[in-house]
Amino acid sequence: MFLLRWLRRLIKTILRLIVLVVLIPVAGLAYGFLTTSSLDKTPLPGVADGTPPSALASKIRQAAQDYQVPPQSTWLAYPKWAAVYAARDYAAFVDKDQPSGFPYWSYIGHYWQDYAIVIRVTSAHGIDILDYVVPTVIGTGLTIDGALQWAYENTVGRVTEVIAGKRIAVDIYQAKAAGEYASLLATKPWSDFPYAEKRAGLFAVQPAVGDDSIRTSERKLAFGLADTVKQWCADLTKSLYPAVDDPGPSDIHIWAKGPVGETTRNEPDTLLERDLGADGTVFITRQATLAEMIPRLIDKGVSLVEIGGNDEVLVTVTSSAAITAPEGSRALFSHPVPIAPDTRRTALSVAVRKLHTVLPALAEAGAKLERIYTD
Repeated sequence: MFLLRWLRRLIKTILRLIVLVVLIPVAGLAYGFLTTSSLDKTPLPGVADGTPPSALASKIRQAAQDYQVPPQSTWLAYPKWAAVYAARDYAAFVDKDQPSGFPYWSYIGHYWQDYAIVIRVTSAHGIDILDYVVPTVIGTGLTIDGALQWAYENTVGRVTEVIAGKRIAVDIYQAKAAGEYASLLATKPWSDFPYAEKRAGLFAVQPAVGDDSIRTSERKLAFGLADTVKQWCADLTKSLYPAVDDPGPSDIHIWAKGPVGETTRNEPDTLLERDLGADGTVFITRQATLAEMIPRLIDKGVSLVEIGGNDEVLVTVTSSAAITAPEGSRALFSHPVPIAPDTRRTALSVAVRKLHTVLPALAEAGAKLERIYTD
């Protein structure tokens, strides 16, 4: 009877946890939609300007099967990067301050607000529920991790922080580990992070002179347990979804006009694919390099026709003040970076064939290009 009662309690606990996990994205998206406004769904001004000949565009797509990227991919790429930015900001914050002061809830709230806007934009291309699985999982994980850490750091963590009176050796070690995690997250899945290795390194940290033993023990116990759980989850994820051969950095096809051959000659990982004469040139490059490469090409007289087969792309910029969307673009959201309120992140949908005027206009307004999103 005891075993039966125990099993019933276990099943009930598991069911409650499942319900809680399911409710997190429901509550998150409800918050996101309720706290953001509907978007202007009229065609983006300038998006139809200079449309390439349909016969030529069709021929290019047939010649290169991987030329066309799904139109909604540019916006659906943002939620992944929102998690990367949150990890980077956390690492930057704890490199100098205690984790109890990190604005966890601001990052959680911004994620669901921005994701709600992404859904509004992409719904114009038709709803495929599978497109939203990964961003929803990312948001759920971000919420669980952030909420638990906020609760712990502002109770037990804050007590030992006060007792210690300063950042100690284990705090410095965890800050370094947070930086390594943020760097990995930009190129690889979270499950590739060596949590068990970092746990072993944490346990091996020797206190510096004057370090408080209570804070040291508490940090090792808390983060050691967290790393154990994360390693278990990572191993489970890998067993359920076995990794395929790493294809390396993702390529993207760019159709451009102007002195493309001359300007891309010294660009790394860039290959000219097709010379279209007066209609331009198609070349292949790495998606990760676009934010650095495209402004250089524009400065040398190049204009863009299509990126990944699409005539609209999402870009984010950072600035010290609110900016006005230049002609050929439309602002989707803009908010201060929680750990640096004097810096704003703004996301804009931009007509690809207007990038050569939009990006210089943004730079002139004091905005720094952060990323051009493709997939």
